[in-house]
Amino acid sequence: ASAFPIAFLSNPFTYIFLVICLAFEATGICQGAWVLAWIMKKVINLQRDEVYIGTAEEREKDGHKDNTTDLPGGAGHMIKLPGFYDEAPDALKELVASDPEVKKWMESMTASVQLAEEEVAEVSDQVA
Repeated sequence: ASAFPIAFLSNPFTYIFLVICLAFEATGICQGAWVLAWIMKKVINLQRDEVYIGTAEEREKDGHKDNTTDLPGGAGHMIKLPGFYDEAPDALKELVASDPEVKKWMESMTASVQLAEEEVAEVSDQVA
């Protein structure tokens, strides 16, 4: 089918079967992701999150709180690359040395990362 898709789909039976399958997929009755999830659940013996970490009410009753230090980075969180300028490639170091605009931009980025780190620390102190 992948080698000759036109010849494969020109067969009326195949085309009708494909349309029926796509209709089922569009309704959500039997999406492929559900089938794969069901297979993984059976094979790996996965259970719902409540089994592993408990419900929100149980966690609140036991005094479990979110620890902001466990999540230092991630989507939407700026993190400073440790020793980036010192560890930068030689070509970047040469560019910074030769072009003052690049050096200015790198310094502004470093300053903005430091400012963001200070703001995160302030918010963490307020939450704690």
